[in-house]
Amino acid sequence: MSLKTSLFSTAATALLAVPLVSGAANAHVSLERSEAARGTSYKAVLKIPHGCDGASTHTVRVEIPEGFISVKPMPKAGWKIDTVSGPYAKTYAFYHGKSLKEGVKEIQWSGGDLPDAYYDEFVASGFVAKELDPGSSLYFKVTQLCAKGELKWVEVPGPGVDAHDLEAPAAVLKIAGDAKSAATGGADTGSATAGSLAVEDGWSRATADGAKVAAGYLTIKNSGSAADTLVSVETPVSDKGEIHDMTMTDGVMRMRRLAEGLEIPAGGSAELKPGGMHLMFIDLKKQLVAGETVPVKLTFKSGAVIELKLPIRALGSSSGSSTGHSHH
Repeated sequence: MSLKTSLFSTAATALLAVPLVSGAANAHVSLERSEAARGTSYKAVLKIPHGCDGASTHTVRVEIPEGFISVKPMPKAGWKIDTVSGPYAKTYAFYHGKSLKEGVKEIQWSGGDLPDAYYDEFVASGFVAKELDPGSSLYFKVTQLCAKGELKWVEVPGPGVDAHDLEAPAAVLKIAGDAKSAATGGADTGSATAGSLAVEDGWSRATADGAKVAAGYLTIKNSGSAADTLVSVETPVSDKGEIHDMTMTDGVMRMRRLAEGLEIPAGGSAELKPGGMHLMFIDLKKQLVAGETVPVKLTFKSGAVIELKLPIRALGSSSGSSTGHSHH
């Protein structure tokens, strides 16, 4: 294996961290998002909750579990990053038909100073391999080196052993099924869910014959502990789907595409409605008729996918059940 020092842009990385939890039984390294769908990018956060018996931490070393691939660490001010790369145990399928045979196997942040009185987050991104079995677990073994002593969070529960009974458990990530299969909803009701994400009150508006654009409206709620971002919209009724925002400036209505997507904050929601943010269906292939539905596929940065059908309301409707102005 070769030892490489790597710094990566925060714009190109997602989060790896561990939540700080009070109480001795929970004061260990753990993953903020403890479950991820296979075949998706994984955002996580490793939090180091305390030092070694009062001594400050100067090095954090993470062993990357088999099946977590294409891993990149995020730089930290005042800390040096080293990575150990090597071959995977098998070849894994990746995006765009590519396959990966090797990658980062270990990350080390060193040279910093994290006092026992504080906690900090250590961040990386990667991809949960499609080949993993739903219901299986990946264990991130973490070694914490301090001014005096060290802590090894490396214990893995054996058969019949409860992880909560371990004194120094490794951080565990449970593998869910495919993200798409996790989505459930009310078919033509304009609502659906996938994990901690829920779409409610979805609808669209009928179009005049020959119209080339239409819009979709809905509310997205995020009950999870991490923010997520709606990054793409697809529908078979148009050639292109985009996320737009409409604002009023000096009496002029302006519309712009949200190229970076729409963030749904942790524990919060985002409302897409006439006169504000909305889905835009561009180059329609058919007229939208009141009483029918528009199939829509929403893809999120976390890898979650929600598919639902938006009921089509009457031309000129300004909400899901009433009529009004016909702006987007």
